[in-house]
Amino acid sequence: MATRLLIAYDGSTAAEAAVVTAGRLFAGARGCLLTIIEPAPGPAQVQAFAFTLDPEIVQRELEALARELMDDGRDIAARGLEIAETAGLTLESHVTPRQGSESQTILSEADTADADLIICGSRGRGAVARSLLGSTSTSVLHHATRPVLVVPADPGAIDGPALIAYDGSAGARAAIAVTGRLLRGRRATIVNVWNSPMRHTLSGRALAGAPLGELREFSADYEQVFADAAASVAQEGAALAREAGLDASGEAIESGSGAWRPLAAVASDHHAAVIVAGSRGYGGLASTILGSVSSGLVHNAETPVLVVRPEN
Repeated sequence: MATRLLIAYDGSTAAEAAVVTAGRLFAGARGCLLTIIEPAPGPAQVQAFAFTLDPEIVQRELEALARELMDDGRDIAARGLEIAETAGLTLESHVTPRQGSESQTILSEADTADADLIICGSRGRGAVARSLLGSTSTSVLHHATRPVLVVPADPGAIDGPALIAYDGSAGARAAIAVTGRLLRGRRATIVNVWNSPMRHTLSGRALAGAPLGELREFSADYEQVFADAAASVAQEGAALAREAGLDASGEAIESGSGAWRPLAAVASDHHAAVIVAGSRGYGGLASTILGSVSSGLVHNAETPVLVVRPEN
C-alpha cells in the first residue's frame, strides 16, 4: 500500500524543498498537498467597524474577497502540484481556509486524510531562523500524534542512509518501526550516543589520571563496560531495524555534548537522507515537550528530521 502523505505547502522555498524531498524519500507515494488560506472576515466583524455600510454591499464585497483568497490559494497549490508531479508524487490539492491556527488545521486535515506522515518545511538555516523554526511547524511537532518530517530549505543530497537515534526506549523502538514502514529496504545506521563517566566528570578524570597504574587500569576497564553496553544497545537497535525491513547496522558514539550534536555530525559524515528520532510521548506535558534530542535536531540539523511519537 502506497504511503499516504500530507504536505503543508505555502509556496515558500522551504515548502518546495519539502515536496522535492518527499518525492526523493517516498517515490510513488500518494496523498494531499494542503494549502491553507486566511478566512475572509464575517459581516459582523466588518460592520462593527463600519456600521454605516449597507449590509448587502458588505456581504457582496466579502464574498468577492473570499473568492479572491481561494483563487490565490489555488494558484499556489497548482505550483506545488507541478513540483510534486516532477518529484514522482501523486497528490491531490486541497485549499482550505484556516480553522483556528494553521497547525490545528494541518493536524485536523491529517486526521481526516488518515495520513501516514505529515511533512512541512522549516524557515531555513542560521541561528535565528532555526531557533524559531516557524510557529506552524513547531506547533505541529509538539502536538501531532502522527510522524512529522521537517525539511530544511536546503536539505542537500538524500541518497544516503536513514540515521536512527536509538537508546532502547519506547520512543526509539517506535522510530525504528515507523522508519521500516515508510522506508522499507533502505540502508539505515542505528546510533546510540553514550556518555563516559570517566571523561566528563571530575572524579572520573581524577581517577584516570591517578599516578597508580592499578587505578588507571581500573578506570580503563570501567569505561570499557560503558562502551560495551552502548555497543550492545546499538546492535539491539540494528537487529530491530533489520526485522522492520531496513538494511541496518549499529554504531555507538561517545559524546560529552549531549546527543543531538553528535547525531547531526554523524548524519553529515554519512550523508544521511534523514535523521529519525523518537519524542517523549502523548498527552499533557509530554505532548508539549519534544525532548532534548528531537528538539535539538529539528532546530539545528541541516538534514531532514523525522520525529516519531511512541505508539499506543
